[in-house]
Amino acid sequence: MRATRVIVAIGIAAFFFLFTVPPMFASPPWPYTGINAFTTQSRTLVRGAFSSASSTVTIDRDSPAYRAGLRTGDTISCLDARTFGIITSVPHQVYDGLPIQLCVRRGSAWQPVSLLAQRRPSVGLAYISPWLAALRALVYLIYLIVGCALVIARPSLMSWLLFAYCVGTAPFTAVADGAMLSAWQDTALLLLMTMTSSSIAGALTLFALVVPEHTPPRGWRRAVFVVVGAATLASAVLNSCIVLAHDYTSAIGQWCSGVLTIAAVLVVLARLATMHRSERARFGWAAFAIIFGVVDNSLRTGVISGSTFFVDVVSFVAAYLTVVMPIALMYAILRRHVIDVRFVISRGVVYAAVTTLVIALIGVVDWATSAYLHEVRAAMAIDALVTIAIGFVLHRAYGWVDRIVDSLLFREKHNAQQYLMRLARTLPFARTDEAVDNALVFAPYEKFSLAAAALYRQRRTGFTPVSAEGWGIAELPTIATDDDLIRFFLSERGSISIGELHERIGRQRFEHGNAPAIAVPIFQSNDLTGFALFGLHRDGTRLDPDEERILERLCETAAQAYTTIELTHYRGAKASIPAMETM
Repeated sequence: MRATRVIVAIGIAAFFFLFTVPPMFASPPWPYTGINAFTTQSRTLVRGAFSSASSTVTIDRDSPAYRAGLRTGDTISCLDARTFGIITSVPHQVYDGLPIQLCVRRGSAWQPVSLLAQRRPSVGLAYISPWLAALRALVYLIYLIVGCALVIARPSLMSWLLFAYCVGTAPFTAVADGAMLSAWQDTALLLLMTMTSSSIAGALTLFALVVPEHTPPRGWRRAVFVVVGAATLASAVLNSCIVLAHDYTSAIGQWCSGVLTIAAVLVVLARLATMHRSERARFGWAAFAIIFGVVDNSLRTGVISGSTFFVDVVSFVAAYLTVVMPIALMYAILRRHVIDVRFVISRGVVYAAVTTLVIALIGVVDWATSAYLHEVRAAMAIDALVTIAIGFVLHRAYGWVDRIVDSLLFREKHNAQQYLMRLARTLPFARTDEAVDNALVFAPYEKFSLAAAALYRQRRTGFTPVSAEGWGIAELPTIATDDDLIRFFLSERGSISIGELHERIGRQRFEHGNAPAIAVPIFQSNDLTGFALFGLHRDGTRLDPDEERILERLCETAAQAYTTIELTHYRGAKASIPAMETM
């Protein structure tokens, strides 16, 4: 299931990236028709069905439209997506050289008109320069990486909603203006653009209602979730129908996007107002990212009105500023732990870095051999040898990358793990139970920033707490020797998740409201002589598998230390008996 999820997420992201990015670097000649100055009127009934908005135009003399019989003051209609893009003279619109079909009103009747546009020299890239186009592509790539990473690390409704938003920020305009598409392909692209622009504000609003939970929200958020979801779907369907009717001048799409944008802002503010102060501090960066993302995306897609130059400038700048949203959200995830993905990120970064490097290097080698050695028979052999060499180097480099990621991105966690592993190796040399107790409770509590930790030892009445941090010992319950938790320890001999298994402990009222997350047994030979309870991190995130393994190792060496200490006491007591007899 995980492999399927990875393939689906990365496949969708790769499709949209490869579909939208190459046209950003295209500079095709643009079509000139001589049709100018659109003045939109009411929709007109043409040939028994509603067609596009009729428009009054001005015609340049000696232009293709003039030679086809069109004159200034004529009203035209019957415009499909391709025709509309061409006759509005978009500077980066690709023209396939086929006739342009439209209708012109003569008196009270509509007459078909066909004309051929002239190819004019290219005015350059849609993004002015290759560097700006590359920067815009990088912004979109960052969105896709964030969306895919969250889906892979924490698959849930929340993750897929954010993924949909990230995919929907695609630079579709460059595709519409710079790709060679047929009429039906142009209509399909326009539908995709319309559905995406109508839905992404709603998707981010739904994400704001769910985050940081992985299931549908409860209470007032559930009701708002249903309303916003229905409104998002209705907006996408309504705007798609408008596009199919060729009514490109309708303001309903902008109105729907504006309403969903306001809804997203209100939802975030309502969530901040209803949160506890500590949760509000964690959620702050995520709230900023959501509000900035939805507002900036609305500016990018042209929700504002005004002069064409002003709207174009705002949209152009907003397209680059959208990168603030994923960066702020990732900061909230990695530093504020709004979404608990730490244990996946540490290993995921390593695998992603190595895999990406492999694909990139092999791709470069393949391109180089194809481009420069295509006439050399040894090209395939060289390609194979270089690929094998790259694989060997990357195999050796895996450990380097792993250490770099741990030391740079997760330095505090890396240092804490190293310290506790070193501490575990010292326990067999401990001379008192108190020293071992301190290593099992205080050290993990401080180094892993846990909310609480406690140690239980076996007594006549059962297992009772002997040391605790974050909890008061008097507040901790005594665990009977026939308790479910003890029997699971004896059968599984490994750590146990308290929240999923032991309801009585999980629901016990602990000091400061901290509930234990996992329990790790202490076995001396085959006898269960104690166990340790560990809470969540103080920021509310759970322990990752690496941390759990270190705690298990700590308890294993503690068991050896307890056995050594008991044996030392036994030998001391045995040695004192002959001394007493000689007296």
